[in-house]
Amino acid sequence: MNTPLDRQLAAWDTIRACLRSERDRILEEIRAYPTPVPRCDQQFNYLLERRERLFQELARLDDAERSSAVAKDVAARIEEFIDSMHYLDDGARLRLKSTSTEGFVKSEL
Repeated sequence: MNTPLDRQLAAWDTIRACLRSERDRILEEIRAYPTPVPRCDQQFNYLLERRERLFQELARLDDAERSSAVAKDVAARIEEFIDSMHYLDDGARLRLKSTSTEGFVKSEL
């Protein structure tokens, strides 16, 4: 079926897949990092910070998805969430918006 609810769920799933893909990439980079890792290794600490932020972003996504269940303009909520993501450049944001909100009547990007 291609109901509005199906499109909403697919949009949130698309965003979740993007975040999980980045999280998995970071986790793999951490696993492959040469050991021993000194405490002052800035690159490794940066990876740990990004990992934590991605976990936070996924939790924020779950909250946004739950709150959008009662929202009137789900497409706007999805776009708002994408705009607030820290890990995307402008081109990636536009591609994700286009893919995620496909089938919704939405405002101009």
